[in-house]
Amino acid sequence: MAIYPKLKVAAVQAAPVLLDLEATVEKTCQLIDEGGANGAKVIAFPEAFIPGYPWWIWMGNTDFGMKYYIDLYKNAVEIPGKAVQMISEAAKRNSAYVCVSVTEKDGGSLYLSQLWFNPEGALIGKHRKLKATNAEKTIWGDGDGSMMPVFETEVGNLGGLQCWEHLLPLNIAAMAAQNEQIHISSWPIAMPQPGHLFGSEACLIAAKYYAITNQVFCLVASQIWTDEQRDRICETEEQRNFMQNGYGFSCILGPNGQEIGTHLEHDEEGLTYAEIDLEQIIPGKFLIDTAGHYSTPGFLSLTFDKSIHKPVKIVGDSKPQAMTYEEIQFSE
Repeated sequence: MAIYPKLKVAAVQAAPVLLDLEATVEKTCQLIDEGGANGAKVIAFPEAFIPGYPWWIWMGNTDFGMKYYIDLYKNAVEIPGKAVQMISEAAKRNSAYVCVSVTEKDGGSLYLSQLWFNPEGALIGKHRKLKATNAEKTIWGDGDGSMMPVFETEVGNLGGLQCWEHLLPLNIAAMAAQNEQIHISSWPIAMPQPGHLFGSEACLIAAKYYAITNQVFCLVASQIWTDEQRDRICETEEQRNFMQNGYGFSCILGPNGQEIGTHLEHDEEGLTYAEIDLEQIIPGKFLIDTAGHYSTPGFLSLTFDKSIHKPVKIVGDSKPQAMTYEEIQFSE
């Protein structure tokens, strides 16, 4: 008989130390330790947590934000690197699966990536946001299908998306096709104004729709906004007012879209926890499996290309060969 695990999961709600790689990684590891101490076997982090979301892109033109982009670039996560090593060690000492969203530097460009660590501390894969949203395109490049994984593990099939990726039907279909069971839904903060397109109500509707459509447990992780972040990047009163009172909405959703587990206030840092039972997914799959019996492949289908797409393909060893002084003399 197939076994469907029961386990404790956690979603983080916290603020990064904006544009400070070392301090934010240290805070990340502390939060992993807290989750592990409370028995969480899967721990989810907000979008762009390391080293913080680039909020200046919504405050002014590109010239205004260039100095902050330079700081972000210098504080981005590189693989391999010390930041990855520290998170790896935290995942291992807490025997937990950890999904951390970071600004990743690869080559000369930045990407928004969810990094996945297993309980042994191995970096088992990553998901890059496929398409940055609106002004985010001035910061992050595109991902591809090779970095849209679902990991088959002893605690269930684990996957994740970031922010408005949850609004794209083809993303949802691609994840459903991989039989995801526990989903990490990473977000920045939400705006407090009622009806705001980036308000917590709209974000949660997207996450709840995802949970119901794909019949998954959804770990929603968001940041909170702090005076320290405001002081770091807001240069005018208008900018300070624009970013006033943004708040968190971390929670854990069942496959029916209902919130389960512990509760955090909108301005509270910490982790929300829930005990989940993957067997609860089965009745939902009886009713709707969008990648299986409830699909209509005869006339509606998706081609999901998981191959690696690189803009430049380097063939052969192009590295220049160094020559000693003696070799130079001989060659002449």
